[in-house]
Amino acid sequence: MYLRTSRLALGLLLGSAVMCASPITYTWVSWTSATLSTGISMGTASGSFTIGSTPVTVTYTGDLSSATEVNCGSCVNYYTPTSIYENSTVANLPTTADILTLDENPAYTDTITFSSPVMNPVLDIVSLGYSGGTVYYNFEGGATPVILSQGSAYWGGCSTCLSVSGSSLAGTEGSGVIEFVGTFTSLTFTTTNGEDWNGFTVGVEALGSPSVPEPATWRLCLIATLLAAPIIVWRRRRA
Repeated sequence: MYLRTSRLALGLLLGSAVMCASPITYTWVSWTSATLSTGISMGTASGSFTIGSTPVTVTYTGDLSSATEVNCGSCVNYYTPTSIYENSTVANLPTTADILTLDENPAYTDTITFSSPVMNPVLDIVSLGYSGGTVYYNFEGGATPVILSQGSAYWGGCSTCLSVSGSSLAGTEGSGVIEFVGTFTSLTFTTTNGEDWNGFTVGVEALGSPSVPEPATWRLCLIATLLAAPIIVWRRRRA
C-alpha cells in the first residue's frame, strides 16, 4: 500500500512539474485593417482570432504610425530571432508579421479592446526606445506587465533593455515578450517620450471568465505540486 500510494503521489508531482515546464501555444491576433493617426485624430486598427468555436474581435485606438503593417503577406517580419519571442511561457511566434507601430508624437491614450474576456494576454514588443533614449508604456487599470523574455532582436538591443517599474514598461531599444496575468477585456496605456517608431502585436493564452479572474499557469502548477508533495511525505513517515 505504501509503495502504490507513493508512486501515485510521485506521478502527480512529476506530472505537475512537466506541466509547469511546458510552454503554451498562444493564439495571435490577425490584424486586418488600420487607419493611421494624424496628430489631430486617433488611429484605429481591427483584427480577430478564434479560440475553439468562439470568434473574438480585437480593436485598437490611439497612436498609429506609418510603419504599421496589417494583412501581411510579404511584410517585414520583425519578430526575430525566435529565441527572443519564444520562452518558457509562450511556445510560438505570432502567426503573421502584422505590427501596430507608435511614434508618440503627439502622445495618445492607447487602448486594445477584446470583444470577449481573454486570459493572460501578451504583447510582442519591437524596438521600444533607442540607445540613449528611454520610451515608456504606462499601463492603467491595474494591468501590470511581466517580462517573459527579451534580448537583441531585429533592431539590436540587449537582454536588459526592457524593464518594469510598477505598471510602466521602459525600453532603451528593448524587444521581447510581456504578459499581463489575469482576465482582461481591454488594455489601456499612455506613452512617455517619442521616437521614430516602436511596435507590437497581441496574443492570448485562452478565453477567460467574465467574473472570476483566471490565475496564471504557474500558480496552477504550484497548487498541483503542493497538493501532491504532502502525500509523499506523509507516507514516508508512516513506513
